[in-house]
Amino acid sequence: MAKKLLVLSTTHSTLGPMASAFLQYYSPKKTKVVGIGLEPRELHHMAKKVMDSIGIAPLKETYQLDQLKEVTFDFVLTFSDKAKSYAQNNIKGKQFFHLEMDGLDQTTEDAKESKKAFKSARKELQQYCADFVETHLDKKVKTATKAK
Repeated sequence: MAKKLLVLSTTHSTLGPMASAFLQYYSPKKTKVVGIGLEPRELHHMAKKVMDSIGIAPLKETYQLDQLKEVTFDFVLTFSDKAKSYAQNNIKGKQFFHLEMDGLDQTTEDAKESKKAFKSARKELQQYCADFVETHLDKKVKTATKAK
C-alpha cells in the first residue's frame, strides 16, 4: 500500500517545498508526498534556484488545508513550531516528526548571503530526507546528487 507523507510548514515557500521535493525524489514510486503551508506564499525564487541547480524541481502541486481534513497520513513532517502545533491538533497522522530549522523567509537582501543560507538549508534537508526515507520507507538512498 502506498504511503502518504504530509510536509507542513508555515508558508511553504522555502523549507517545505525543498523537503517535499527531496522526499518525493528519494521515496518509492508509489509514495504520495503532499506539501502545504498554513499561510501559503509563492515559492521563494532562491529555493527554486538552489533546487534546480541539483536537478530536483520543487513540487508544483498545491492543496488547501480543508482538502486534507479527512486524509490520514502515514507521516507528518513539520518545520516550524506553528506547523507542529497545528498538525498535532488538526491533522490525522500516524506518526509525527519535527525538524527545527531557521526559517529562510526573512533572509538578507544580499544575494550571496541569501544563496549561502539556502544552499546550507538544502544540504541539511537533503540529508534529513534521505535518512528519513531509508529509516521509515525502507528504501536505500543514493545522495550522489551534486550540489552546486
